[in-house]
Amino acid sequence: MGRKQGMRQLSRAALQVAEGVFAYSVDLGLWITMYMASMGVPQSQYGQLWRAKRNADQFLNQINYEVFKNAIQTARKRGWVKIVKRQALPEITAEGKKRLEAILPHYDENRVWDGRMHLVTYDIPEKKSSDRYLLREYLRVIGCGLLQESVWITPYNPIDTLRGFVEQHGLKGNIIVSDMGKDGSIGEEDLRAMIVRVYRLEQINERYEKWLEAIEDQDGGDQLSIVSYLAILKDDPQLPFSLLPPWWKGDSAYQKVKMKMQKVVNELSTGVKLTT
Repeated sequence: MGRKQGMRQLSRAALQVAEGVFAYSVDLGLWITMYMASMGVPQSQYGQLWRAKRNADQFLNQINYEVFKNAIQTARKRGWVKIVKRQALPEITAEGKKRLEAILPHYDENRVWDGRMHLVTYDIPEKKSSDRYLLREYLRVIGCGLLQESVWITPYNPIDTLRGFVEQHGLKGNIIVSDMGKDGSIGEEDLRAMIVRVYRLEQINERYEKWLEAIEDQDGGDQLSIVSYLAILKDDPQLPFSLLPPWWKGDSAYQKVKMKMQKVVNELSTGVKLTT
């Protein structure tokens, strides 16, 4: 069940939020399973339970039951949930928890950094366009920002990670990692201004600001607001704190949602952590 295909019956608002976090409807199904289990709901017929709870809950009320049911069926086939006799809700398995842990973005509270910046440049033949695409997507995943065509910047040394990725996928061409040193920006634009531009921090910060305004009176927000937060966090490069501008609202948003997220973390007894 691919992206969008399995989620078309979600309401427009829930669809936009959920797709920012969950690539597949089965992953949203795992999240909902964890959420409903944490609510401590009484035993009931499954469909009746769903309808009763969604009428009383903003998050569940925006999700179509048939989509959720189909997602759970897919999760059962893959061994991510199991049906327990005399229990209304499906139970997420250890493998399901590992799956959910893998797809949820984590907030890094530590962000240890040696103060050095790094450039990644590559020269991959035109006929290997698929290799170039694969590499570009991976650079984004590991937190690199596009400085200009075929030139990326990152505060974390990616050489070991990139070496393993290149060997695993058999990429052809030249990939060079250069150490820019500390405060390694030369020219009219200083390093922090470059970071703001390359990582589009103003746009991400605006999303954090709107989220904070929306939950101002909610003490951390409900489940829909948590998913909304995770959608922003997924796009947050989580740069070293010393590189972030003074107006950055990412930490304020995290502190607002931390207690709510901790409840979910506690449910994932296989070791999901808020920090990486």
